[in-house]
Amino acid sequence: MSFSQIKEKVEGFLLPILEAKNAFLVDIQVRGERGTKLIQAFVDTDDGITIEQCAEISRELNRAISLGETAGAAFQLEISSPGIDKPLKLLRQYRKNIGRKYKVRYQKDSESQSLTGTLTAVAGEKITFSPVTGESLTLEISQIIESKEELPW
Repeated sequence: MSFSQIKEKVEGFLLPILEAKNAFLVDIQVRGERGTKLIQAFVDTDDGITIEQCAEISRELNRAISLGETAGAAFQLEISSPGIDKPLKLLRQYRKNIGRKYKVRYQKDSESQSLTGTLTAVAGEKITFSPVTGESLTLEISQIIESKEELPW
């Protein structure tokens, strides 16, 4: 079974569990060519997800499916929050991270550009960043290639 097929099957089992817990799926990654496959599901809530919630989701997912059959081989399952090292992917992630500093790569006039600034507003599909110097920049979410949090250290 291909990685994309595994990802699709796991997502199908996971989405109803997340919906019941007012959580959402950020991403699923499948790794490992030989031997044990690693299936990582990154989940969150609008208020931030706890370790206990991740453990509960993991238990429910394991009860819902036989992952050994889904993965087609031995597997290791990890359910966790995306963490600060992962780029933002969903509009609802931007809403909960207003006030944090990000390095943003975006598309403007068919060119990739970047800025570092504080996420200051989210309105509809528009996201505003304020750099330390210069004017604020408002982007459509479709223009953003990657937004990674800039850590203070």
